[in-house]
Amino acid sequence: MRMEKTKPTVTPIVIPSDKLQFLKKKLDDPHVSQFLKRDFIREIMGGTCSICQETPTKIVSYHLEGIVVIERYCDKCIERIDLH
Repeated sequence: MRMEKTKPTVTPIVIPSDKLQFLKKKLDDPHVSQFLKRDFIREIMGGTCSICQETPTKIVSYHLEGIVVIERYCDKCIERIDLH
């Protein structure tokens, strides 16, 4: 039995500007490791991009037979996925 994804709901991730400024500062800091940068992204944005692990800007949710699948994508990767 194969479950079909329904047409997804796409919503922008809204984060307060002070948290975004803090995240940008940490991501631009060459002394912060990639591991810690991803931890900051997960903490502030709720997770990383489902494809490239970078900072997500959109949440895509699919309804599948009683469950909701939530994925996060950056602007670059959301253009590459099929949303139909």
